[in-house]
Amino acid sequence: MKNGQQKIHFWNGNKSSTRREYEIQLLSLCLEQAGMLEAEILVDQKDYPSAIDEGNIFSTECDVLVTVAGNQKFLGKPIIVIEQALCCGLLGHRLLIISKEHKEHFAKLDSLEQLQQMTVGIPATWADADLFRHNGFKVSEKGSLDELFGRLLDKKFDYIALGANEVETVFKEFLQEHQPELSDQSCPLLIEPTTLIYYPLPLVFYVHPDRKNLASAIERGLKIAIANGKHQSLFEMHHPNLVNRLDLRGRKKFQLANPHLPAAF
Repeated sequence: MKNGQQKIHFWNGNKSSTRREYEIQLLSLCLEQAGMLEAEILVDQKDYPSAIDEGNIFSTECDVLVTVAGNQKFLGKPIIVIEQALCCGLLGHRLLIISKEHKEHFAKLDSLEQLQQMTVGIPATWADADLFRHNGFKVSEKGSLDELFGRLLDKKFDYIALGANEVETVFKEFLQEHQPELSDQSCPLLIEPTTLIYYPLPLVFYVHPDRKNLASAIERGLKIAIANGKHQSLFEMHHPNLVNRLDLRGRKKFQLANPHLPAAF
């Protein structure tokens, strides 16, 4: 099979729809910039509720995926990591979804200790759970992203923390799923407007250890796309005016440490 005609199995599960769309288009852009114009990307969006199954994804047909740098599910496993952040650090800028009845309480928060006294809800297998626990937070880790809002409504925890690159879309999809039962006005939840939790959480490509040529092509294409501005254009298309719209600079920021952040970042 010629290099430009090869099939590439891309696992794109266990994440929000907005990330899925951006990441598949980014992979396509990288391959295009590397000259692999006829490569066929076979997208697998299966969700794996087990961290063990996700960590063994390269034992299936998977060739490449996008995940956080230093993902502990792949610790000790042979992989190729392309050490270039893909999302301008936005995933680590966490905005909160809370109950409207607690809006005033969150607006008055002025210390990390106050935030640590509350409980954050995180889907099972997400790398964020260990990170929050490492930083002294109470964590309720259970279920899928789809189930998270119901658990917040049932007061099983105090807030959800999602990346600035996905929080609006995830919240909108929740509202649409519950329409006409809920609307922006009648929904008892909201995206909290004053608070930002930040920790370094770069997204990177992981490639099957036997696909060195593919890894080289993706890395080469990504560098070209960054240099010629096409990566930035794709990013802005998916995240238009996001920094200003969500007032990321004006929020009170609580910074956490990421103990698994690779030295390269």
